[in-house]
Amino acid sequence: MTTLMVRFRVADYDTWRPQYDGAMQRGSEVIRSYRVWRGQDDQNLVYTEEMFDSREVAEALLADPAIQQEMESHGVDVSSVHFDWLDEAP
Repeated sequence: MTTLMVRFRVADYDTWRPQYDGAMQRGSEVIRSYRVWRGQDDQNLVYTEEMFDSREVAEALLADPAIQQEMESHGVDVSSVHFDWLDEAP
């Protein structure tokens, strides 16, 4: 399993969240689970944790140009997106 932690800003969290949840449901064939955090001081600062079977599966999903377009249309500031690829530590 691979964990992808993503940090980014959204224009409006309350508008973005239901759209994100819908995208996670549509991607449920490859996204095993997900969690969301938001900043205490800046509630439009978002962190997500998404679990995939492998990094290759996640990268193939993220390589789809429609994903970036969808993120932008949901109010994600794409210039703020930062990915961290993680493995669970023994």
